[in-house]
Amino acid sequence: MKQFLYNVTGVDGYLIFSMVVFILFFVGLLWWVFKADKTYINRMKNLPFDNN
Repeated sequence: MKQFLYNVTGVDGYLIFSMVVFILFFVGLLWWVFKADKTYINRMKNLPFDNN
């Protein structure tokens, strides 16, 4: 598979695009984790134990 990618022309753009999307996803996820409302996190954490 690796050798196949080396022989295809123009594949560099797809590789860079996929790496950028991968990094942006995890940076966004980390940003959301640190900026999330703590009451929302606690409510979601206790949701399985709620009897309603």
